[in-house]
Formats: sequence, C-alpha cells, structure tokens
Amino acid sequence: MKKFTAKQLLSMTMPFVWAKLVLRLIAAVVFLVPFALGIVMLARGNGGVGFVLVIVSLIAGAWGTFFLVRVMGYAVRVGHVAVLTETIKTGQLPDNQVVHGKNKVVERIGTAATFFVINKLVDRAVLQLQRTLASAASILGAVPGMNSLVTFANSILKIALKYVDECCIAWVFYGPPEQSAWKGALDGVTIYAQNWKKVLGNAVKTALLVMLLTFVIGTAIALVFGFLLGSISGWWSFFAFVTGFVFAFIIKQVFIDTWVMITMLLTFLKVAPTTELKVDMYGKLSNLSPAFKKLLGNAQSEISGDPFAASTVAPAAASGSSVIFCGECGTKNPAGTRFCGECGKQV
Repeated sequence: MKKFTAKQLLSMTMPFVWAKLVLRLIAAVVFLVPFALGIVMLARGNGGVGFVLVIVSLIAGAWGTFFLVRVMGYAVRVGHVAVLTETIKTGQLPDNQVVHGKNKVVERIGTAATFFVINKLVDRAVLQLQRTLASAASILGAVPGMNSLVTFANSILKIALKYVDECCIAWVFYGPPEQSAWKGALDGVTIYAQNWKKVLGNAVKTALLVMLLTFVIGTAIALVFGFLLGSISGWWSFFAFVTGFVFAFIIKQVFIDTWVMITMLLTFLKVAPTTELKVDMYGKLSNLSPAFKKLLGNAQSEISGDPFAASTVAPAAASGSSVIFCGECGTKNPAGTRFCGECGKQV
C-alpha cells in the first residue's frame, strides 16, 4: 500500500482546498464591502453613517463567516476528511473525489444536521479532555516563574488539539459500512484518548511550525500593505491594515490549517487501526466528559442488542461471552444484569 506525506495529500485533494478558499473569500467580501463603504463615509466626515456601516460590516462578517464557513463549510470539511481517510486507508485517491466524498458522507453519516450534532459533541468531548490536561499542567503555575511557560504550553496544546475532532470523525469513514456514525465517533474519541501521547507528540511539533509559518506570512503581508500605508493616510490606512489581516487569516485557515489537519490525520490513522479499545475507557471518559457520555448514550440507543459487539476493534471480543455495558458509566456487566455493578444505575 502506497504511503503519502501531508504535502502530497494536500496537493492531491486541492478541489476541497479551493472550495474552502472560495467560501472564505465570499465571507470576506460580505464583511469588506460594507466596511469599505463605512470608511468612505468616515473619510468624508459623515461619522454617524460611517460608524453604522462599520458596525453592520462586523455583524454581516460574523453571520457570513458562520453560514458560509461553519454551515456550508461543514459539507466541504467532512467530505475532505472522507476522501483523505479513503486515500490513506487504500493507498489510492478515489476517482472523482468530490462525488466520492459526498457519497461517503451520505452513506456513513446521513444528513448534514446529523454530522453537525456529532461533530459538536466530538469537539466538546475533546475540549473537555483538553481542560483536564490543562488543569493538570496548571499545577506548575504555583512554581515561581512557571506561569509564562504554562501559558505558552497551553497555547501550543490548544493548537495541537484543534483538529483532533477531524481525526475522530475520520474513524467513522475508516470502519466497516455497518458501523454507525455515532459508534464510529465514540470509538474515535476513545482511540485518541488511549493514544494521546503519540498523537499530540507529533501535533505539538506541528503546532510550533504553524506558529512560525503564521508569523512569517503575517509579517510578509504586513510588509506588502506597508507600501500602501506609505501612500495613503487616515481611515484608508486603517482599511488597508484590516484587509491585510483578513487575507492573512484566510491564507492561514485554508492552507496552513488544512496541512496541519492532514498531518494529524496521518498520525491518528497510523495508530488507530491497531488500537485495542480498553472497555473501562468508556466509563472513565464518561466521568471526565459529559459530551462523551452523550456520545455513548446515542451510540447505545442506535445499536440493538450488545451495543459494542460490532466495534471495528472489538473491545468486548476478549470476554468471550455476551455482556451489557452501562449507559451511565460504561462498565461491562454480565448478560441479564438489571443494575450496574459499578454505579448502580439500571442497565
């Protein structure tokens, strides 16, 4: 099976990258047009109308970004993850990757609304686990001179964990067709939790590189707009600065962030297929994360019989007998049990 680098996968799946770019450029126009009109009014001394237009541009930009990037962009984002996962798994880029991505999303997840809910729960679960790590690291803050180091470490951790949710969603597409989307997402988070050192070890190095690249790109764009700032003044200088910031942010989101996501996906899918899920992880993660507990409940309600019998990594296979998992804490109980032996809740 052919193995690809992040750079190769980025180049191979450019249709999704261009789609992300188009959506963000449209969102930028939605913001910049009323903003430019506001600057015109301010430059002409009509401060009241200009101020209102600037406020309108901020509101329009926020809503435009949410709808185009967060709502419509979800389809592009998950389709891209589906194609990347298939390519990494099989060693071959699917024919007509856009259609393939769309078909995979419909086949494995169903509606966009379902993916939205699953993605939000996965995102929240990862964030809650991140807070657990951060709270453990904050203990170092009591040591004199360590506050700055802890703050820097947390910022690196935040960047490193930004695309873990895509890795977890990728497991939905990696598993067999009979695996439900809820179960795939649930196992994805669990696999990440069991392999967080390996996943984050590579992610932290990538995050440091991202910070460097973002600084270099931001500085380069600032220098370009510096020439504009030398020939214009007043409100138009402010407009040039804001426009430069917007385009620097777009470049980061579309190209750098996508490359980071692919890098993390490669790391995750390298360890995920060989990971044997530990049964007690469901209970442990449920206690740490209410969002994970919700994923567990939805996965159980969607699968009849033994809710974990169809797991792609078969955590219950080692038991050799029929078992029931508690929806409250995830503890494995013998078949026929009415109440969980760990937490006492009815199963």
